Amino acid sequence: MNDPTPSEVIELGQNIRRLRKARDMNQGDLAKKANTQITTISLLENGQNKNPGWDLLQRLADALETTVHELALPHSSEVHTQRVARALPDGLKALIEHQDDHLGPSENRISLSESNWLRQVPEPECWEFTAADFLILLRQFRFLVSTKI
Repeated sequence: MNDPTPSEVIELGQNIRRLRKARDMNQGDLAKKANTQITTISLLENGQNKNPGWDLLQRLADALETTVHELALPHSSEVHTQRVARALPDGLKALIEHQDDHLGPSENRISLSESNWLRQVPEPECWEFTAADFLILLRQFRFLVSTKI
């Protein structure tokens, strides 16, 4: 349920390659800067690493001077432009950055597709969602997906 779709894995790899090249880096440069192996970068860029984990994605985003969400979003779509232009809500950012503190021991880490779905949720005008609010939505989303409603 939490694994990214094949198209998300390919998109992630394309985005990493695009951003790496835009910064005039080779795979070795990126691997060193992100404290990982060249083979890890190669597997990601070729869409062969299906679940890299948030820690690695955060190191890559830092090394590429971007955000994890920009790494994961479709680059060529109009939706990408709109999503990147809109700042990540503070509550969702807190939930993602500290998900080990928020998720129960039997819960899976937040997937890229779940994160992208949560990012699209319109927040009410009268208050900003907290990490707890986004956690409730995440759990409801997971329930709906698991029951195929």
